[in-house]
Amino acid sequence: MGGLEPAGAGEGRDGIWKTSWPEVVGWPVQNAVVRIKGDRPDISFIAGGTGGQWPPGHNPSRVVILSNEAGVLVKTPVVG
Repeated sequence: MGGLEPAGAGEGRDGIWKTSWPEVVGWPVQNAVVRIKGDRPDISFIAGGTGGQWPPGHNPSRVVILSNEAGVLVKTPVVG
């Protein structure tokens, strides 16, 4: 596909795959994972704390989940 893609979009079954989920910030991690898996069953998850530390390198098959001590998402989950 040539040209620029809108933020949060990529190719998938219906022509578009989501790559970010800003709507789940503030949700419990378990609920957010269910929502994200519903949109992108092809990805895996890496859980992290609130330190904002992302794993090195880009991986188009993962989503990093950053939550607080109460298990609530504090940052927009994104593919990579």
